[in-house]
Amino acid sequence: MKLGIDFGTTNSAVARLAPDGRPEIVELFPGERTQRTVIHASTEGQVTLGNRAFEAYLEADLTGRFLRSLKAFLPHDVPRTQFAGRQHSFPDLVAAYLRFLVDRAELVLGSPMTELVIGRPVAFHSDPDRNSAALSRLQQAIATAGIRNYRLQLEPVAAAWLHELSLTRERLLLVGDFGGGTADFAVLRAGPLRAGRPDRMGDVLGTAGVAEAGDALDGRFLDTFLMGAFGRGATWRPPDSVEPRLWYHPIQHQIQRLYYLHQLRTNDLRDSLWHVEPMMSDPAVVRRVRRLVFDDLGYPMAWAIEATKRELGAVPATTFHFREFFSDALNLEVPVERSAYAEGCQALLGQYDEAIGLCLGRAGLQAADIDDVFLTGGTSQLPFVRDLFTARFGVDKLRGGDSFTSVCEGLALS
Repeated sequence: MKLGIDFGTTNSAVARLAPDGRPEIVELFPGERTQRTVIHASTEGQVTLGNRAFEAYLEADLTGRFLRSLKAFLPHDVPRTQFAGRQHSFPDLVAAYLRFLVDRAELVLGSPMTELVIGRPVAFHSDPDRNSAALSRLQQAIATAGIRNYRLQLEPVAAAWLHELSLTRERLLLVGDFGGGTADFAVLRAGPLRAGRPDRMGDVLGTAGVAEAGDALDGRFLDTFLMGAFGRGATWRPPDSVEPRLWYHPIQHQIQRLYYLHQLRTNDLRDSLWHVEPMMSDPAVVRRVRRLVFDDLGYPMAWAIEATKRELGAVPATTFHFREFFSDALNLEVPVERSAYAEGCQALLGQYDEAIGLCLGRAGLQAADIDDVFLTGGTSQLPFVRDLFTARFGVDKLRGGDSFTSVCEGLALS
């Protein structure tokens, strides 16, 4: 039995190659086409993975160890960590998650896996050394999981093979795959006469990647709309000053990386915030920072931002809500506009546009040479992201599939 695994930063999925030669998403649990890429260990040491882990974390009132965005940590030298009462290396945790996906698929399908294709981004990280280290750690995790007969496939290439099923003639494709951690681009030849060939690497004409995507856009959202609630523009009056001064602390920038907040929980930060709070013109901003970091609210904040991003994909303006501070004085209700969000993301959008140009250049092609532009990934649903492709290729060339499973289905075909 051949499987494809899309090991994603935010969500993961498994597909099989069905007897009719078409890919089919495997629901690891009834009605669940994707699984959150998360692991939870309760305070009693019970470990759950995927959507069950997310549910367990909520039911435990956000207690225990909750690990998210495992893929995003592959480029980094993460020290061994205490999890469920034992010390684990980071590749061990990735291995446990991959083994969970395989075991559930085999159980649901009632057949052992004989061949596996696992997706990987074009670039895990912009630094070549870290990119190589990430690939090595992923391969180490796969080996630790006991997976032997496998291949790695570039995620945008896999998405192209899925789109190829709908083609009736040969086309030049540009694929844009926007995940939680990376944005990847590929230019390929595709068509019904090429589908199914054992070696397709000659059809891949150019690739490029940006090691920032959905999670980075969450940070841009926070920076654009929410930093006033966390102290931007706030003043304080030190004991040696008659006039109030603008308050700035590095934490105001650091909290924009929501999935790394656990690294900020130090006694020095706690003491610093307690010290400055009574001197603030608005003490609530410091209380929010302290609650966000020390009450482990980075994940709920990210989930609230993700929900609002989805709304902004459909409407030009909405209201962001965050009530996880459990205090009327601290909870947030902030109006947000898509146009302002787009402006706040300009630097990142510029990186995407540059990568698209680089991908075309490596293929030796111009925008006019591209027949179809296939977009996938949750971030691709944001109108100002799609506008990048509309401006370069024209709206008539844009195509799309399931934002969350196109890559996985393509992996089963690879």
